[in-house]
Amino acid sequence: MAENIEFVELLQTTDPTEIEVIESILRDVGIKYHFKGRALGRIFPTMNKPVRLMVEKEKFEQAKAVLKGHGQQ
Repeated sequence: MAENIEFVELLQTTDPTEIEVIESILRDVGIKYHFKGRALGRIFPTMNKPVRLMVEKEKFEQAKAVLKGHGQQ
């Protein structure tokens, strides 16, 4: 059975290191997320185009607080 999760944008970034840190933090606390506009490795670099962090709507405030607690945003 497929989950029907609604995602909302939490932030935008062009920093690949920040993306990796955010992924680690959200994965550790069990919040579902994905990045819109993320480069496909080194083949298609982002080149300063913003990548949008999308988090599950029901956990938006939790994700915001967790990232803020880790110096993000």
